[in-house]
Amino acid sequence: MIRGLSVLLVFSAFIWASLAASGHAQSNPFDRLTGGENGRVQTAVWYERADRGGRFIFDRSASPALIWPEGGREVYAVYSNRASGGGEVWMTDTDRALLRFSSLGGATFFPPDKPDGVIAEELGSAHTLAANPASSTELQGAVRTMADTLARLSRHDVTAEVVERNPSENGYLADTAALVSLGAERAGRNALRDLRSVRIGVGDHADASFADGVLTVSVAPQRGYAGRPSSDYIRRVLERGF
Repeated sequence: MIRGLSVLLVFSAFIWASLAASGHAQSNPFDRLTGGENGRVQTAVWYERADRGGRFIFDRSASPALIWPEGGREVYAVYSNRASGGGEVWMTDTDRALLRFSSLGGATFFPPDKPDGVIAEELGSAHTLAANPASSTELQGAVRTMADTLARLSRHDVTAEVVERNPSENGYLADTAALVSLGAERAGRNALRDLRSVRIGVGDHADASFADGVLTVSVAPQRGYAGRPSSDYIRRVLERGF
């Protein structure tokens, strides 16, 4: 039986420096997303799947680039890499190929329902991708929804803490709460058996870790959607238990 939930919204500009300072044996995949590359100014473009399975936006107005399948629950930050045989492939923070361009410019999209890829055709200009601002009430609602979802999936109490910022940055913190729920749904109940608390804080780069029953997520909201881990990254952290 699911018991009552406890959600704590922390009204503070406190920076979770410990998240950024704590060392990890493995390199952080977000370093490839946010470090070292010069920002590029390009337009955002709509693409349509050749199988008529939907459209998506590919936004290269900043670095890293962003991909959003229309109607989807997640905006993906992607980085470019050379594709075998020529061209370029755009990868997520878990090294999942999401979009590939051949040396001739043809596009192939790799959505979950078509892991082997589907041809995508350019349609025209699109809007750039940014989260809607969120008030403190809206942020608190997003965190409460996350806690409710985690309690339902795990079948035990889950508390949640989030650091409130300004409305613009709150939008990315609220989005991160939604990604935690999405990652937990994909991880399954067994991966959540030890989960007792979620802490979403602000740091200088995106990261996530799981230890002693606490899922800690670091967000760099000034970097937009590139400043938070993907739901798949969160799922992997929950499944691995670190």
